[in-house]
Amino acid sequence: MSFISTISVDEAGPELTEVFAGINEAFGMVPAIFQSMSLRPDLLQPLSLFVKRLMIEEHALPRTTKELLAAYVSQLNACAY
Repeated sequence: MSFISTISVDEAGPELTEVFAGINEAFGMVPAIFQSMSLRPDLLQPLSLFVKRLMIEEHALPRTTKELLAAYVSQLNACAY
């Protein structure tokens, strides 16, 4: 159940569908955190590009290491998400 208004992947217009497709390619799904910004695809697109470059692309650290670090920080912060 969503507590804010969102646009689902199935209901997305052309611009949002393109943004969701890029997110789906990176994560194999569209996480709820990205769907929460679906009403503002103009803001979601640069954020998704930033996350892709930061977390998905391999630079100094492989993706698995970055994801493990993110999970560890979430645990330290008692973040359930």
